[in-house]
Amino acid sequence: MSSSGLDRLASEFTENHGSPALSGDDRWMLATRVAASTTLSRSARLSQLLLYLCEYHLSQSGVPLTEQKIAADVFERRANFDPAADTIVRSHMLRLRQKLETYFNEEGAHETMRITIPRGGYAPAFEFLHPTETTLTPHAVETPQPAAAETIAPPQSQVGRRWLVAINIVLGTLCIVLLVLLLVRTSPQPHSLSSEGFRKHQLWTNLFSANPPTLLVAADSGVVMLHGLTNQNSTLSEYMSRDFHKEINSTTNVPQWVIQDVANRRYTSFVDIELFDRLTHLPEAVPSNYSIRYARDIHANDLKMANVILSGSQDANPWIELFEPQMNFVLQDDLQHSQRAFVNRSPHQGELSLYNSAQYEYGVLAYLPNLSGAGNVLLVEGTSIAGTEAISDFLFEDRKLEPFLEKIAGKDSSLPHFEILLESQSLNGSASQSQIVAYRLH
Repeated sequence: MSSSGLDRLASEFTENHGSPALSGDDRWMLATRVAASTTLSRSARLSQLLLYLCEYHLSQSGVPLTEQKIAADVFERRANFDPAADTIVRSHMLRLRQKLETYFNEEGAHETMRITIPRGGYAPAFEFLHPTETTLTPHAVETPQPAAAETIAPPQSQVGRRWLVAINIVLGTLCIVLLVLLLVRTSPQPHSLSSEGFRKHQLWTNLFSANPPTLLVAADSGVVMLHGLTNQNSTLSEYMSRDFHKEINSTTNVPQWVIQDVANRRYTSFVDIELFDRLTHLPEAVPSNYSIRYARDIHANDLKMANVILSGSQDANPWIELFEPQMNFVLQDDLQHSQRAFVNRSPHQGELSLYNSAQYEYGVLAYLPNLSGAGNVLLVEGTSIAGTEAISDFLFEDRKLEPFLEKIAGKDSSLPHFEILLESQSLNGSASQSQIVAYRLH
């Protein structure tokens, strides 16, 4: 869509939806500029979504938006919209957040205000970037007044000598400063254990190395749908052989050909896609050193020969079963009673033996050796999509991850293998702020 077309879109949206009180609001004017920018020019729907969120927030402040309402108002979804099955709102929100960051870093770098949409909600935040500078007009600058008539100026020769002494002092000081800077820059600087991001960098370096390479294994949502239809889980052996007869024969409510068709479909969750997008943008993730694979396309030997990142719960990524013998927090999935929980095999004082997802969502982040011990594995496992999303957010939130890694670091600066159990709440299918409720070191 052309820039003029987007201008018309913003104008029409303001006329049809925008409150008249917004016409002079700097925040609304900024939103319309962003919506009409070339950064969003290829997606009129993203522009419409931005204007909708900003208009709703500015004119109905204090009334939270829901994913269902956005789906109905912007994407014309019906009342039976299911956010767990249809991720159109979350996928567009991800793209919109990325486009906003691009706009304010490039095309809108001159703007004095920035729009962001914090994760876990749909309310835009407006942040002033640069204080307004006061420009002095020529007549406002005071002209120095001439010295009083009775002031006696020193002889010209004395003034010259004073200037010469002052210049020599300044030059001497600059030489000393430059010498000190040169010595500092040429001296080897050891890594500071308390430097921001150092431990996180160490974690990613251990996971993204040229030897061995790294596999990012996306969850199999097709097998999750199969389990939902049959109320039967699959073992890793059944998954590896693609033998789902036990599950298919366990139900008479759904035609077997429908169940078989679902079992053969290759789906993955949007949360996995978002996690892998964030992982592959890390500086340590060199494209030639990693590959992204679907859970059905790997073999047990792959988990011996490579660093591996497995996303999704054990039922969505059955390969997690191979690592459960060395784990303390293990997912228990009771499909018959619709209960999902993490079992705490060896509870410490103050901990529960079972963390049930009835009230909260839980997720486990496990950094373990791979099957051969020659590489590393990162497991991102949740009681639901929201639980997995909470782990993903924790991984990229420095103020939470970095202090934890600093806390568990060894005296020799090494990073041990570990497990973390996180607790969070699900808000309309998305994760809220999470907290560590237990952890283990290996």
